[in-house]
Amino acid sequence: MAEEKPSFLNCNVLMRCVKPYPSARNHVYTGKLIGYDGHFVTIDGIVLHFGHPSVDDPTGGLTRSPRAIRWVALQRIEYIRELPKGVDAFAPANIKVGSHGTVEIDALSRPDLLPE
Repeated sequence: MAEEKPSFLNCNVLMRCVKPYPSARNHVYTGKLIGYDGHFVTIDGIVLHFGHPSVDDPTGGLTRSPRAIRWVALQRIEYIRELPKGVDAFAPANIKVGSHGTVEIDALSRPDLLPE
């Protein structure tokens, strides 16, 4: 039986990886999913790295890696979420780290993302 290709290929996504231990920094990928082989997904995009937000640093020390093509093992993926149309996955100015370490899309600066 041939393996089905996932429907999220060629979509712009936000993909969060599982942390290996509680104090590890978060790794969230944003970009376009371009491949899948049953064990890995391939993403063309950037990685957001951050820790726990604090009063002194509400971003949790947010850093961004350069754009590159990366393979990520399926067992390391916590979730994959398709980005709304119009969100630039390669320069995510509207993607922010929330107060609890969540990744949020700042819809207030993007009226086209607000429901009618």
